[in-house]
Amino acid sequence: MKQTVVVTGSSTGIGRAVALRLARGRHVVVNARLGADDGRRVVEDIVAAGGSADFVQADVSTEQGVADLFAAAASVAAGPITALVNNAGVARSVPFGEWSSAHWQEMLQANLVGCALASQAFVGQLGGGEGAIVNVASVRGVERFGRIGIAAYSAAKAGLINLTAAMARELAPGVRVNAVSPGFTDTRIFRDPASEEDRRRIDRWRDHVPLGRFLAPEEIADAVAYLLDATAVTGANLVVDGGWSQSDG
Repeated sequence: MKQTVVVTGSSTGIGRAVALRLARGRHVVVNARLGADDGRRVVEDIVAAGGSADFVQADVSTEQGVADLFAAAASVAAGPITALVNNAGVARSVPFGEWSSAHWQEMLQANLVGCALASQAFVGQLGGGEGAIVNVASVRGVERFGRIGIAAYSAAKAGLINLTAAMARELAPGVRVNAVSPGFTDTRIFRDPASEEDRRRIDRWRDHVPLGRFLAPEEIADAVAYLLDATAVTGANLVVDGGWSQSDG
């Protein structure tokens, strides 16, 4: 019987690549808050490649959405739900002078609190069994690499990295908890910048990546798959950024 993995925010981008990668040997529960058509296409792609998957639409930034997701996941799972990838998140650029409590609450709820709630629900349904969690953070959450304009997002991802360490200690030895912090990844936001200024900024970022390119979503997915299967690793934050955080940029 196949084990099941829940991948939040997996209808597009990195989440989609993670779902496709983990479908090699696991049943995947694909999730999205919006973009149900995209989510169903991910399921179709997995099935076409010989895998198995189901789509569940739910907002995992809320307690009710998390409960709905795991109730639905349990009903469609091909086997025990033994892995969770917290990939869902939101990034918005808001200058310092335009901050509001609503903006901060949205960033923290979507990028940090939702991951904590989903992890709690996941561990609860394990019933004392073993499992693994991977949180998809960001290089912007790593010390010194927060960026102007996305302070709330950077702070939330820093919190997620520290949440990973705290949960790893509390949930050991039965549940391993790790994080992946992607750098610049070739997703829609980088392929279709909103302005010429954004395009120039993206080009500057690329110039400071030692590998000379942005990462493919599939490369982030490989890192997630590694951490789910690395039985001796817990509490780690694996930075996957092509060397950008080690450069002088």
